[in-house]
Amino acid sequence: MESSSDRARAFSLALGLHIGLLLLIWASASWILPRTDEAAAGEPVQATLQLSAADLRRAAQAVAAAKRAPPTPKPPEAPKPQPVPTPKPQVADTPPQVLPQERLDKPDTVDQQAVSKLAEQPADKPAPEEQEQKNRQAQVDLTEQQVRQRIAERRQQLRAQIEDIQQQRDAAAKHTRLEEQRLQQLADHRAAATPAPSRDPAPEAAPAGNRGVDAGLLARYKVAMLMTADGNWNHLGVPERTHCQVRFTQLTGGEVINVEFIACPYDVGGRETVDRALRKTPMPYAGYETVFVRQVTLDFCHPREECTP
Repeated sequence: MESSSDRARAFSLALGLHIGLLLLIWASASWILPRTDEAAAGEPVQATLQLSAADLRRAAQAVAAAKRAPPTPKPPEAPKPQPVPTPKPQVADTPPQVLPQERLDKPDTVDQQAVSKLAEQPADKPAPEEQEQKNRQAQVDLTEQQVRQRIAERRQQLRAQIEDIQQQRDAAAKHTRLEEQRLQQLADHRAAATPAPSRDPAPEAAPAGNRGVDAGLLARYKVAMLMTADGNWNHLGVPERTHCQVRFTQLTGGEVINVEFIACPYDVGGRETVDRALRKTPMPYAGYETVFVRQVTLDFCHPREECTP
C-alpha cells in the first residue's frame, strides 16, 4: 500500500512535470511566432527543465503500469431477436374412436390393487425427527404401561396372600372354638361323673391311706390343668389320635419351668407346639393349693373325645 510520503512525492513530481510542459510550450511558441522589432534590453532569458533520474524512473514505471493494466471489458451485446415460428396444426397418429369400447366381463384387478395400495399410503410422510420423537414417545408409553401392569400384578399377589392368611386365621379360630367346646363338654361330663360335695359345713374327712389328700379335688385339679394345656395347644399339623405323654415341672403359682417328653412320636414341630402350650399361661393354682403338685404328667391327643379310652 502507498504511504502519505509516496503520494506527496508523486504529487510534487506531477506538478513539476506540468510546469515543465508549460514552459516548453511557451518556449516553442516564442520560437515559432515571428519576432517583433521591439526587444527587451539585456540578455535573452533562457530556461531549462531539470528532472532527476529518480523522477524519470518513477514516470517510466507509472507508464509501464498503465500499459500492463487489463483493458476494460466491453459490455456483452444483446442477442438478436429470434423469429416467431409459424404454428402448425397437430395431426393425430391414430384416428379417433367412433364406437365406444366394449365392457369386459372380467375387469383387470391388477391396476385396481395398485390404486388401492397407493390410496392406503399416507399422502404426507412425517419428517425423520418427528418420526423419531413419535417412536420415543411410544417407547415411553410402553414402559409406563409395563410398570403399571407389574404394580397391578404385585398388588393382586399381595391381595391373594392376605386373603389366604385370613382364611388360615379363620380356620384356626374355628378349630380353636370347636376344641374349647369339646373340652368344655369333657369337663362337664367328668364333673357330672364326680360326686357332688356334701352341703354340710363340716369338712369331709379324707379317706384313710391317702395321706389326707382330697381325691375329688385332685381329680378336678388334673382336669383343670389338662383343659388349660388343651386350650393353649395349637395342634395344626399334628397327627390325629396320636398320644404324647409329657412331664413338666411347675413353681408355686402354676408357672411351668421344665418340660420333658416321656413317650411322644411327634416330630420337632409337634413337640414345639406342646412345649408352647404348657408355657403359654400358668397352670391353675388358686383353689388347688392343698393338692398342688410340682411335677405333673399329661397326655396330649386330639380330638380329645376320640382319644379318651
